[in-house]
Amino acid sequence: MQIGTRHTGDTLTLVLAGRLDATTASLLGQALVPGLQGVRHLVVDLDACPYVSSAGLRELLRAQRHIAAGGGSMLLDNVSGEVQHVLNLTGFSGLIPSRRKVRQIAIDGLEFMSAGVCGECYRLDRETIVKLYNEGIGADVAEKEKTFAKAAFMAGIPTAISYDVVACGNRTGVVYEMLDASLFSAVIRNDPGNVAEHARTLARIARTVHATPADPAVFPDIKESLRGYIDQLGFFLSPHEIALLHSKLAAIPDAETFVHFDLHSSNIMIRDGEPVIIDMGDLSRGHALFDIGLLAMIYGLPELGLCELATKIPEAVGLALWENFLSCYFADRPPEERALFEANKHFLASMRLIYTITFLPALRDRCASLIKDVLMPRIAA
Repeated sequence: MQIGTRHTGDTLTLVLAGRLDATTASLLGQALVPGLQGVRHLVVDLDACPYVSSAGLRELLRAQRHIAAGGGSMLLDNVSGEVQHVLNLTGFSGLIPSRRKVRQIAIDGLEFMSAGVCGECYRLDRETIVKLYNEGIGADVAEKEKTFAKAAFMAGIPTAISYDVVACGNRTGVVYEMLDASLFSAVIRNDPGNVAEHARTLARIARTVHATPADPAVFPDIKESLRGYIDQLGFFLSPHEIALLHSKLAAIPDAETFVHFDLHSSNIMIRDGEPVIIDMGDLSRGHALFDIGLLAMIYGLPELGLCELATKIPEAVGLALWENFLSCYFADRPPEERALFEANKHFLASMRLIYTITFLPALRDRCASLIKDVLMPRIAA
């Protein structure tokens, strides 16, 4: 076995190449004993380590105890499926955090399926597709989407099965089951005469999401997240405007049910007449009005010019979809709930734009202009 070392501040990374077994475990011990002085964070890179025995695990555990005693942390990185299996069988995965090795793929020759603001979709084979994020979007985003999609599926949300996180050069993506389905936006574009029926479908899927409890151990509180996003707007909003947004946010009731936060027709597939939701990376816990505000931003405020951009649905069709959706969604809900939405419509519509500013620099100026010039005057009215 060969062991490489890399120091970055108070972090030590050990790169292991070869089997970590009874014969080589002592080499790891020898590298660790003098090497942990002043180290708060230890990363053991197992990318080139195909096997770990009980002797190797004991050396890793000894290092973990040393690091933990000083208040530090340890991570096993680039863990293969075989090694992860050993960690799970022994219970070791509950003692030291680990991160799975990401499978590399190539998209040359793959069938291109669709593109969005954050990335592209390709068909991998007959049974799977990959949602590949654009370069610059971190691997943690793909990991989060995979985790959220699996948890949402188990909670009963109609979504595609997520299998794994993969890499393509500097880009990361999530592998999903291949759906024999049509994009809901395409269904609407090809059948605008049935917009009332399409609105009923959209309202039904939204109400399913909003009636499902979200696990607080997995999904973040959307209001807490939005507070942080609002605080990042000082480059174009005044302190008074930022304080106004915070006061509006505080007035929205709390809730512990799902918010998709990107629930529009281009994130819904129709399979055998039934909707299946995709793009689960922004799932949160909170009040349904945050999703209704997102729909208002896309379909209900044509002056923003976002309907055709996001869904390729003509603005007039989108507005008709929106008006029918409102009637369906609020049909048997307390009138106070719709009144609360109407009173806060422009504020709620601004929330997705504010979030977009924080993670898509290419759209920052456009989003900032829409918030400052179109929505803030109505929020402040």
